[in-house]
Amino acid sequence: MDSVIFQETALQISADAALSIQPGITYDQLEEMLAQRLEELISNNFQLFVLLLYKIDVAESKVRAVLEADISPSAYRKIAALLIERQQQKIISRKESKKPIDDDDEEKW
Repeated sequence: MDSVIFQETALQISADAALSIQPGITYDQLEEMLAQRLEELISNNFQLFVLLLYKIDVAESKVRAVLEADISPSAYRKIAALLIERQQQKIISRKESKKPIDDDDEEKW
């Protein structure tokens, strides 16, 4: 995994999930912090949990599949991994769409 993309992912997730992260955070640390936040949201403010899923654009079907397959505390880490993966996909997609177009002053159809 590209470390620049991961750090961008961590910063965006930090902002979206109201997490306070330190520079140089590892994937495992981010996953654990996010899992704890998700557990808190699911237990105390389910509406904010759903909003976070919507904001990061995680498919409800994927979250439902995790929850149906695993009701242990490790399910929170699995959902956290889904959020991290989706955020990385979005960042990569944005970077790819910003690549300069080879423009030789000719219209291309």
